[in-house]
Amino acid sequence: MSDKVRYYLEQSVPELEDLKVKGLFDKNEITMIMRRRTDFEHRITGRGSRPRDYIKYSEFEQNLEKLRKKRYNRLKEFIDTKPSLSDWAGVRRIMFILDRGTKKFPGDIQLWNTYLKFAKQNGAIKAIYKIYSRLLQLQPRNIDAWLSAAKYEFETNGNAKGTRLLFQRGLRLNPESEKLWLNYAQFELTYIAKLLARKELGKILQVEHEMELPEAPDIEELPDVEEASPALRGDIVLAIFEACIEKLGLGETEKFLDVIDQFDMDKNYLYSNILKYIQENYPDDIRTKYIDTTLPLRYNDIQLAVNKCLAYNDKELTNMFINKLRQIKGNEKIESIIQSIIRKLN
Repeated sequence: MSDKVRYYLEQSVPELEDLKVKGLFDKNEITMIMRRRTDFEHRITGRGSRPRDYIKYSEFEQNLEKLRKKRYNRLKEFIDTKPSLSDWAGVRRIMFILDRGTKKFPGDIQLWNTYLKFAKQNGAIKAIYKIYSRLLQLQPRNIDAWLSAAKYEFETNGNAKGTRLLFQRGLRLNPESEKLWLNYAQFELTYIAKLLARKELGKILQVEHEMELPEAPDIEELPDVEEASPALRGDIVLAIFEACIEKLGLGETEKFLDVIDQFDMDKNYLYSNILKYIQENYPDDIRTKYIDTTLPLRYNDIQLAVNKCLAYNDKELTNMFINKLRQIKGNEKIESIIQSIIRKLN
């Protein structure tokens, strides 16, 4: 047995003794646990170790921890429930195994995902931040890692500023990533939607408060409407769009519009400013004409779209517009109208 294996096994002895004293595992079970740990330690410290060995080791320890908790809940009326080493040693040990694994195999995504998943399941907030920090330093080109970190920061911690900084850092290192640009815009739109919902709730609560309804909850302090209006209109989203187009080109416009379409809000300000930007910067590009022509379809104004197409009087644009019309799905009446329009355009 190597000194390293012996050292790691000796570290677990007090925990196993505590489990035995509490009556959660008997002598034979303790011996089996130590035998399994010895086997796993030899595997992960050997020359032929693989990332999968660390994952298997962590799975064994997670199952062991589940069994400990199950027995503890079943026997807690008959055993000493005073907090002791075995109450937290299992989680700490699993984290340590996965930490060692990511250090030995820093490029293995499954190991990192397993590590993050376990840390999140156990609410290890400080550890989660450290894991993401290491992961992003070691794999700065890993777009999914940036998105995962941003999602955790926004959805779990509710930290919009921190989320914004993550997207900006990720894009400085990966300015060619369409996925990052579109997700950044989606985050900002989600944030706007939340602010608008809170503002609307604030109005409702204010009315209830003024009516002196019983048990009205305290009104949460909301951003001043005038101060927040540029952000609420979507100016940050427009800035992201412009920066993305400068990096990746005009072809990203429709994808940005598709992202905006997902949100139930007044989108006219965003639509009109996006169109204005591409008309000013790419006035002769067929794609600009196509966006101008098809934009009314996004708010169901087919007649305006047709009029724009006819006004351009461009055969290539007409063919592109017809293909777009063929993608529209609806009831029998709508599809009949679409077919009639296509026949006239042809």
